[in-house]
Amino acid sequence: MKFKMNNSLKLLTASLLLAASLPALALTGDSDKPVNVDSENQALDMQGNVATFTGKVIVTQGSIKITADKVVVTRPGGDSNKTIVDAYGSPATFYQMQDNGKPVQGHAQKMHYELAKDFVELTGNAYLEQLDSNVKGDRITYLVKEQKMQAYGSTGKRVTTVLVPSQLQDKSTPSNGQKKSN
Repeated sequence: MKFKMNNSLKLLTASLLLAASLPALALTGDSDKPVNVDSENQALDMQGNVATFTGKVIVTQGSIKITADKVVVTRPGGDSNKTIVDAYGSPATFYQMQDNGKPVQGHAQKMHYELAKDFVELTGNAYLEQLDSNVKGDRITYLVKEQKMQAYGSTGKRVTTVLVPSQLQDKSTPSNGQKKSN
């Protein structure tokens, strides 16, 4: 059965595909916010369950902001739980506010996110930063729910990490520097 869709319906369908892919990366409550996709072009393959956005793509949902040259959202077999999002750029960037009030931002040539596995992979000059602490490598992987990150270098390139001690300290001590008494 073939049918034509108007542009508004195409945009809504593509946005719904993308909306299903972002919640695990979000600040609590971000997943309840609308997904906004702004791009120069978009294409939707209803049979293949693929939405492609190109040309200065900006995706926002609550505190999340992704910028890329191209974003491809795929739902294998139409299953929203298996949604895959790939963002490409020179570089593709993202920003997210975490529940603890600390922003996380990063960039890479390619960002790959698998909803079913809560798996994020940054490849090609990958960089992640929280406040002044950061990690750089050729590839960085992150298991969202488990909060496990790994960074990999490539031939001749090493992984570089900068940790700022004041940001790693236990925040249970009062701001005047005195420890709590028990």
